[in-house]
Amino acid sequence: MFLGYYNTLRLSIICPTDQRPKNQRRKEMVYVDKLRQNALKVIGDARNQYVSPYDEWTSDELRDLLVQYKIPLRDSANTSHETLVRICDNVFGVAEIKGPKSRFSIEDLARMEAAVRVIQKAFLRRQALKRQESYQYHNYHGAECDQESFEYHSRGEEAGSYNRMRRISMLKKICEQDDGDDDEISIEWRKPSIKFAQKFAFANRPHRPGKQMDAYDWTRITLGRHCWASGCGEQFDLWNEGRTSEFSQFGSGITNYFKFLKWSSWVMLILSVLHLPVLIMNTFGTNRKSLRVAITDQTLAAMTTFGNLGSVMNVTVVTIPGCDEAEFQFEHCKIGTLVLRVLHLILPQKKGLIMFDSTEKNDLVFLYTLIDIFGTVVFVIAWLWLRNFEAKESRVLRRSTITASDYTIRLTSVPDDTTEKDLAVHFAGVTGEAVAAVHLAFNNAQEINMYIQRGKIVAARYHIVQRIRHAKSTMKDNPKRRKLLKKLMRERDELTLLVRQKDERRSKIINKRLKPIEAFVTFETEEGFMKAMSQNDLSWFRRNCCCYPERLKYRGMRLKIEQAPEASTIIWENLEYSSKSRFFRKCLTTSVALLALLLSVLTTFMARDFKSKALMNAKLLCPAGFFEQDSKGQLDLVTANLGLSHCYCSTLTLNKQWNVNLCHDHLMTTSKATATSYGAGFIVVLLNYFFTWLMDRAGSFEKHRSLDEMETSNMVRVFLLKFVNTGCLVLLYGQRWLQTLVRVHFDDASDFNVDWYATGGTSLIIVMALNTIVPHVGSFVAYFMHRAKIRRLECNLNAEKETSDSYRVWYTQEELNDFYKGPTFQLNYRYTQVLVTIYVCWMYAISMPLLPIFGVISCYLSYWVDKFLFCNYYRTPPMYSDAMSKTGTSLLGYLVILHLGMSLWMMGNEEIFQGEPLPGQDYPAELGDGIQSSTLREKLLKKHLFPYEVALFILVAWTLVSNISSTFFRKVCGFLQCLICMTGGKVRALTKIMNTVRVSYSSARDRGIIKGLASFNILQNPTYQEAFAITPEFANSHSRITSIRGYNTKEGERGLSDNEHVI
Repeated sequence: MFLGYYNTLRLSIICPTDQRPKNQRRKEMVYVDKLRQNALKVIGDARNQYVSPYDEWTSDELRDLLVQYKIPLRDSANTSHETLVRICDNVFGVAEIKGPKSRFSIEDLARMEAAVRVIQKAFLRRQALKRQESYQYHNYHGAECDQESFEYHSRGEEAGSYNRMRRISMLKKICEQDDGDDDEISIEWRKPSIKFAQKFAFANRPHRPGKQMDAYDWTRITLGRHCWASGCGEQFDLWNEGRTSEFSQFGSGITNYFKFLKWSSWVMLILSVLHLPVLIMNTFGTNRKSLRVAITDQTLAAMTTFGNLGSVMNVTVVTIPGCDEAEFQFEHCKIGTLVLRVLHLILPQKKGLIMFDSTEKNDLVFLYTLIDIFGTVVFVIAWLWLRNFEAKESRVLRRSTITASDYTIRLTSVPDDTTEKDLAVHFAGVTGEAVAAVHLAFNNAQEINMYIQRGKIVAARYHIVQRIRHAKSTMKDNPKRRKLLKKLMRERDELTLLVRQKDERRSKIINKRLKPIEAFVTFETEEGFMKAMSQNDLSWFRRNCCCYPERLKYRGMRLKIEQAPEASTIIWENLEYSSKSRFFRKCLTTSVALLALLLSVLTTFMARDFKSKALMNAKLLCPAGFFEQDSKGQLDLVTANLGLSHCYCSTLTLNKQWNVNLCHDHLMTTSKATATSYGAGFIVVLLNYFFTWLMDRAGSFEKHRSLDEMETSNMVRVFLLKFVNTGCLVLLYGQRWLQTLVRVHFDDASDFNVDWYATGGTSLIIVMALNTIVPHVGSFVAYFMHRAKIRRLECNLNAEKETSDSYRVWYTQEELNDFYKGPTFQLNYRYTQVLVTIYVCWMYAISMPLLPIFGVISCYLSYWVDKFLFCNYYRTPPMYSDAMSKTGTSLLGYLVILHLGMSLWMMGNEEIFQGEPLPGQDYPAELGDGIQSSTLREKLLKKHLFPYEVALFILVAWTLVSNISSTFFRKVCGFLQCLICMTGGKVRALTKIMNTVRVSYSSARDRGIIKGLASFNILQNPTYQEAFAITPEFANSHSRITSIRGYNTKEGERGLSDNEHVI
């Protein structure tokens, strides 16, 4: 085209008809020739295109080449490939080309792409496993690793370093070679890193989420409260707590516990304020004794109770403390007259209502009744409030938290020939949803226990190997070193032999065919889980009769399906035991607990008997007008009758009693009695600790199926034992049949009379006073000892800031890690302590108003102590469910009935409060001592007891009617479901707590957003990994317990190739 244009131009120039000047035509010819030459050059370049030898090099290779020759290049990351090629052409030419770059064929590129995808999937799977292990919240131990590095995981950092601290070199080499091959001990010993141990302990302690792992400031962290997030709930948020707890990442069990402590503190504070008038009137209303005298004769505790009001024979009128008629010109200082005027304003004088025509102490008891009934109403409202908001807390957290149980169903029984593949196919066909994984539980409890014993031997062997490495690496070759190595080598060989013997013994004992007993089916989506639950949510008639759908049967068997518990809470070795076996085990442990309770009764009765004998001489009544005489007159009376020495000595201080010879015996007697009272209180507290230890052992013996079930059961029984031991023993002192049973006899008051408050009431107040402090003393002592030993260790570091062998030799990293770790946070026993305090303090609140004050102090201290230790001492707790909080709240409901019954009993005692009969009722005949004796019916028909009876009747009736009606409603609904083939309400309840963010199981697992364990594989549970002494890598590639057979032994390598099916 260009040449054609050129020829046309040339012809036009040489055309004879052209009249232009010759010079002009010559210049144009020169221009055209140059243009032609350029065109020919361009055409030649196009025909012979230059290809740079660096075109096949990648950008990274070109950058590396320039860096190798120290050629500076700015912004090389953003420089294009063409620019890099041109630079290398100009700088190097072809001098650096060793040969042409080999080109990859399409087949090679396809294979490379497939390999890249495999690597990418493996990387994603590895990242998912790391995140999964970060939620494994149990105790992890570490060993040889890069001790100066510590990798963080975004969630559950407490286990983030688990893989890096496993004893990798040891666990893969035990017995792998012949006995003569010592490759495992030829490795150089590495000193455990204290920096790594500190980071490990910090990661296993509760802290804020995030890579920085910021510690919680226990003085500023907000734990929320049970209230509305807006409206009046926001207006009454005086301390800006909010509703959401910063401990939400640890589960609803932890958040509900700390909110429960706040609720308890506020409720007990309100009850304390309501009962404050009762406390003041009990203490100062009768002016029977001054505070100085009460402190001297050690009756200050009894002075705050009903006993200080005296009997109706001695005290009939109670005076308002601080009210002086002459000074204040107030004529109603007597409580009877004041109450009468107040009640006449509140209650109209109508026929049939409760009327008052007296100004005696009987009017005071009705004021007490009104205060107590109002306190009961407050408690009931607070209890309903607590129950409502605890349920909301659980629902909110479950909707915002993704766990493996959200996708998993549990089959409580399966056929003997069940396989994972068959179950996956069955449920995929029934629901139309994909099944992600199936895991079977077998009747292999004995095998699991044997592997746990084997794991202990493997761990002991690892410690011996580390000691051998330490001796070979740090000690000089001398007779002492050779002797030590010989001893350690012999111990290693013995442990090696024990490992082999355990494997052989397992093969001989476990020779039966294992049968699957349960199954856990995990669906890919939450919709698949809901479909499986809804299809099997049948009525009782359809489940047990001939209407069971055939398509839902698995190999002709009707399946019983329920939602799976959290994977980390399953106790796999206990699944083999039946409900009947667990029931008999519970009966046995309960019998042992009752024997322990009988021991507590015997101990306290013996202490009470000793106190009664010590005070035998102090029971004589003081003569009339004794205390009105001067000191000399009192001394003359006592000298004439030494049995009255307690009357004179009780008016003296302790120093004066010691200086007066006549009071020596009295001082020693009262001191022994006081020591016995406080000793009995300490015995009660110590026995409470014993009950905790006993039920902890009993929980393991009873073979519960999950940790939640075991700890909830322990919580209820420990609570009952502690409650009886703490709050009910004082009611048994006057029971003759119990004294005959324990063979201890003494005269003691009963039925809440004046003498009972001086003995049993005083003992109870002492016990509860001790109970506010003693439960926290052990935790604080352990905390300060823990910090002290860490300070001693860090003060003995060498110049390199490492541990000094002169102070102590740490052979393994895991030993040093354990040294820094704190204890576990046991939630069930903390709930127990708070429940016992609330029960006892409110059960006796009306007669001993000092107890609610102790309850406030105890709950308040528990909140701050547990908050401080949780942030600074304890390890990260398991993901507790709301089972314990629901159980504790339900127990508080029974307290209302118990409180009303006890108040009715205490207020009905006629020695302190005579009371008045209801209209139309007559007083019974009076006895000679001035105290009226009534039958049970006559006691109940009193004016001041009538409100209790009405409240108790309403409460019991409401409880019975609600339970009966709910049971009847369920039966009717079940019958209707049978008639019209409806499903039950279980699915509707599960629908309310479905996750707000819908994500598949595989995606959630790979992204690491599943809290807790993401798999129901027993080998991936860190507790069992540690017990079996296996590595996470081994657990990720196996799912059967039998795979451990022969693991880490040369002859056992065949066990690693067992055929296993993992979906």
